[in-house]
Amino acid sequence: MGKRITTVCGDIAPEQLGFTSMHDHTFVDLRVTGKYMEAMFPQVTHEMVEFKPENYSFLKTGTYLMCPELQVVDDLEGMVKEYGYFKALGGQSVCDPVPSTGRGDVRKTKALSERTGINFITATGIYHETAIPQEFRGQDVKFYYDYCKGQIEDGIDGTDIYPGVLKAALATGTDTENNAVEACIRLTAETGLSTHIHTEPMMDGDEIVALLDRLCEKYSVDHDRILICHMDNRIAGSVMVTDYLEEPETDRTLDLNLQKTLLEKGYNIGLDTWGMPVENSNFFMPDDFERLKALITLIDLGYGDHITLGNDFSSKLMWRAYGGHGCTRFITFGLQMMEMLGREEQIHKLVYDNPARILAY
Repeated sequence: MGKRITTVCGDIAPEQLGFTSMHDHTFVDLRVTGKYMEAMFPQVTHEMVEFKPENYSFLKTGTYLMCPELQVVDDLEGMVKEYGYFKALGGQSVCDPVPSTGRGDVRKTKALSERTGINFITATGIYHETAIPQEFRGQDVKFYYDYCKGQIEDGIDGTDIYPGVLKAALATGTDTENNAVEACIRLTAETGLSTHIHTEPMMDGDEIVALLDRLCEKYSVDHDRILICHMDNRIAGSVMVTDYLEEPETDRTLDLNLQKTLLEKGYNIGLDTWGMPVENSNFFMPDDFERLKALITLIDLGYGDHITLGNDFSSKLMWRAYGGHGCTRFITFGLQMMEMLGREEQIHKLVYDNPARILAY
């Protein structure tokens, strides 16, 4: 029996996947994260984060997760329109790796697939500590393993929809996160499903590498079954804002040490936050020119067969309907710029070959 890819509408052959975004979202419920942020920043009032045009600039500092109107995305008609732009640009498939503890109604994702003709692949797994309900925190590996295995075998939330990937997170490296990662990698060994790891810039890169190396060795998992997400968010993070402003010799330069270490070891990485609307004076988020330079640099170093792309499209703040880039920014900026630079032949690996290899099991 040949390999398959599991979508929300059933299994397809890898060659049916086509042009793929490997990290965008559909329906989400991030109210737990919102409550956590409200407790962290009690000085931020509801009026300050109300979803209206005059607040958009402030919401882009990351406070959008404190806005009740942006914590839950359940608008099927709006999502059909947004993904229509992706489809019109040739998009055929989307991996939506939102884990079970942050997902909206998976039946709506299936309806979205049926309405648009796009293949959607969803996940089972556990998100990072501050984004999951209390009953999912502090559990052991077996708890997370049994939870995810149940969804793989019996369907998600009592439906006949099955996950096509496993998802965990390394945001701060708590026991919860480490145990969830171990559960997912164990299931990768048993099922062949790829494990996708959400990361945050504050998580120490050496700790990420050490944990993944140890677990892959423990469960005899090939590194190319692991995709480490959001590796573009770290490429400018090693430069402190205060140093950049006060020291003339300090410049914003690409820091690709962690990315190269992971790629050299055979892991896959995602450059998957194109057009991310986060602007904060306390740290550097890369812009899309820096993302593109990082992508081209890594391709020229010979790593193009282990890189995937996406936008991390989720909040309505990103929707075209509200002035954002929607779910197409890596296409309309990244890939079109690559074509302008005469690099068309490099694109196929990024959006066809690599996604099909990672998602097939």
